[in-house]
Amino acid sequence: MLLETLDTKENDVVIFSENKLDLKNNFKVIFKNNRVKRAESIDYFEVCKFLTDPVPKNLVVYRILTNVNDLDAFSTNYGYFLNTDGNMELIYFDPIFAIQDLSYLNFNLDPHKFRFKIQQVGYTSSSNEEGEAVFKEVYSFDLKAPEAKNQNDRIFAEAIFALDDSVIWETSKPKRSPSDKDILTESSKSNFEMVKATVIQSKKTVEYNSRNIEKLKESIKKEWQSGFEAYNQFKIKSSDKSIKSVRKSKSFSEFIEELKEEKSDTFDEKGKITEGKRKSIILRFKTDK
Repeated sequence: MLLETLDTKENDVVIFSENKLDLKNNFKVIFKNNRVKRAESIDYFEVCKFLTDPVPKNLVVYRILTNVNDLDAFSTNYGYFLNTDGNMELIYFDPIFAIQDLSYLNFNLDPHKFRFKIQQVGYTSSSNEEGEAVFKEVYSFDLKAPEAKNQNDRIFAEAIFALDDSVIWETSKPKRSPSDKDILTESSKSNFEMVKATVIQSKKTVEYNSRNIEKLKESIKKEWQSGFEAYNQFKIKSSDKSIKSVRKSKSFSEFIEELKEEKSDTFDEKGKITEGKRKSIILRFKTDK
């Protein structure tokens, strides 16, 4: 995930994740206007607050396309419902959340025939609806199996702050469980019709998200205190008009525009730019057969 608030001037933030199935330590926030910028840990539930807030923002997240027409999106455990111009879109903060959610999603199909894609999707908030951000899609592309395993959206944050030497990054590398490396493989078959999970909107996205967030909170067996309350600090500082802008970093919007000028359209798993049209990749679970 990458989340960047836009044009609040007084207190823009960048939030990024490192593709770890860790609700407490996977996410980091950087306040752009701090003179010394530190990537501080925030938990999953803090991130959800920023997503709902109507302040303009850019967003990079992930979604699943499958060969199942009747997959029940509301059976999700790790997904989040995004308001996209009147529709509900089931998205995931990282590929690992999407992969782990497959065991929770309800569908009627032989697992050996199940195929799916993980896409990286870029959104920008276009408006707000009753205090909830509304997003529109800017781009999307399929991830290959190595990309899904190794994606780390810290690369976006590093690009944003490439010219700012006041940022303090954590030096430790993200840890992965062994199962993450063995769950995906690329399939040579590509004759599947891939569709999004069916979402019939009968309630506001915030109601479904609130339900899922509470379910996740209850599922945490080991008690841990809430992390850095970045959202409260964001709201307090954003309302303080006396704060002067000291931003050196460029926004993700500017970064994307530069890539367009270079005629490059995607990133590889190491964060390097790759050119040309990407090949469509179908993924499946590894089996003994």
